[in-house]
Amino acid sequence: MDRFRVEVISKTLNPQQVVYGALHQDYSEGFVFDERESWPSESKCGELIVKRLLAGERGHFGPIEHVQIVFNCGYFPHSVMQQVRTHRVGISFDVQCLGPNTEITFVDCEGQSAKKLRKTIGELYDLWTNGENAIRSRNIRGRNGELPGEYRRDCKKRIRKMRIRVLNEETGLFEFSHIKDVTCSGLQPVYRVTLEDGKSLDCTANHRLFTSEGWQTMGEAVGLTADRMTKQCFVMCNGTLAAGTGLYRDKAWLETQLGNGLYANEMAQLAGCSIEAVKKWVYIYRLSLNKRPMEGRTPWNKGNGGYKLNLSKESRQKRLENAKKYTKRGEDSHFWKGGTSTERELIGAWTRQIAAQVHQKFNYICQKCGTKGGKLHAHHLVPVFADESLAYEFNNLVSLCKECHEYIHQNNEEADFAKSYQPILEPQHWQPKPKPPGNKLRAHPVKVKSVEYLGKQITYDLEIEEPWHNFVANGMVVHNSNRYTGNRIAQAAQGLKDIEDVFYLRPVGHYLDRQGKRYDYTQEMREKDLSWCIEAAKRYQQLLEQGVSEEHARGIIPFDVRQHFVVSFNARSLMHLLDLRAKPDAQLECQKLCDLIMPHFKEWMPELAEWYEKSRLKKARLAP
Repeated sequence: MDRFRVEVISKTLNPQQVVYGALHQDYSEGFVFDERESWPSESKCGELIVKRLLAGERGHFGPIEHVQIVFNCGYFPHSVMQQVRTHRVGISFDVQCLGPNTEITFVDCEGQSAKKLRKTIGELYDLWTNGENAIRSRNIRGRNGELPGEYRRDCKKRIRKMRIRVLNEETGLFEFSHIKDVTCSGLQPVYRVTLEDGKSLDCTANHRLFTSEGWQTMGEAVGLTADRMTKQCFVMCNGTLAAGTGLYRDKAWLETQLGNGLYANEMAQLAGCSIEAVKKWVYIYRLSLNKRPMEGRTPWNKGNGGYKLNLSKESRQKRLENAKKYTKRGEDSHFWKGGTSTERELIGAWTRQIAAQVHQKFNYICQKCGTKGGKLHAHHLVPVFADESLAYEFNNLVSLCKECHEYIHQNNEEADFAKSYQPILEPQHWQPKPKPPGNKLRAHPVKVKSVEYLGKQITYDLEIEEPWHNFVANGMVVHNSNRYTGNRIAQAAQGLKDIEDVFYLRPVGHYLDRQGKRYDYTQEMREKDLSWCIEAAKRYQQLLEQGVSEEHARGIIPFDVRQHFVVSFNARSLMHLLDLRAKPDAQLECQKLCDLIMPHFKEWMPELAEWYEKSRLKKARLAP
């Protein structure tokens, strides 16, 4: 029972003055607010309430119903929640909800958000439940048996296909997932959390936020007490470029890499972008790329670095004849620095002329990346500078896409490509060319500036597909709101969480109930019950792995799973609960709940609590 917790979420300020005002008005013909400045102090009002109303039950108890206190109760067994709900209280169960105007972040196929993709959770619920906004009409029955008349077309299938931004909690980068369900959680007390950068989120105190210290409920994260934050908190938000992406646009970074002697392809690899993107921004900033030196470089086809072709005698003889016919030496070679480029221009013209036949031969497939279609170039497999005799050899040409062709020549990889070349002739061998990584976003912490109580609002939940139970709401990372994820039970089954953090068992001892039953709960009995709880948790996990829904699987877990719940009282209903559940023969765990509530009652309404403790507490008297 040392895990039980009761914390105040909100309460009426100056409650005894409020009750005194209601009491005074009940017995006054005038408008008592005109006398507001002469009202007694909070403490004096409490004394007057006890004297004129409570002591001797001299009047009706209606005035004390005007003040309210809201408690967050944690780690109690499910049976306690069931007992409390039978009283005159407002109660909600482990509510993790968002206000209706919360904006949910959806992304396109490139992972980018846009204004047209924005939807509030209230709009989503309406679309999910009622269908699209346009009103249509049908004169005959629909294909699924719908009756003729006006209707709104169902949107569930479309919404399930929309990409919702989620956080990969392992990498810290944002990805996308899909919605499984949108639900309404009814009227709940809602708070507005405002960050220092201006972002704000309307949510319940139990809604979990992803903070710099991990997942925490909003109330825990900010130390919510009496509608005020008492702790410093940083909530993880989106919008910052991940390290290694977008760097190519940073002038200082480009200057540093160029100063370190890096080439364009090496910088592109570091920045996670294409070589063309690096070149573009280098030119924008009027910087100069590092060029690879030619001195001392061994030709790729010489010595051990060369390659051998398996040629027939006829092919080898033809190559020898071409070599005598086309090879020029010294000043006659068009590759000589002082020579002419006329021959190269002729080779280029012939290659462009024959390119259509080359591409048809290779079924318009790039022979490096496997992409079909697009702009293709005819490439000399054995380069002209390596063997000029093959310059006009049709079988020496292969199809390459523009990007691959430029990459090979810019990075001097002609030899590597020629040695590793394997023809791709059939469409079924294609592999989609991977796109260079885009500008990925990572989560970053922003400090909470303030928390403000807004009152009760209609709230909504989302359920997100596996594996990440989170999404982005108003720019902040929040937890998958659907309550029954079963994570804590699965973690207990795996040994990652203490079984007694999930299930409640009474301590060892001698017990007597209201029916006179006496019994000893021994350590041996308790160990057997703990083993049973562990087995139930393992069975629960097995059912989930088999695809059984959470609401079905939880039917096999022990009844006294630990439960968090929010409960609200007016002063009269609070005393009613204490009357029935603090008495000595009440359920032990309910007595513990009352014991934890009493200190808050004393702090909130000290004079009334003192009177109650002396005259009614543990005496089983019903509040009038």
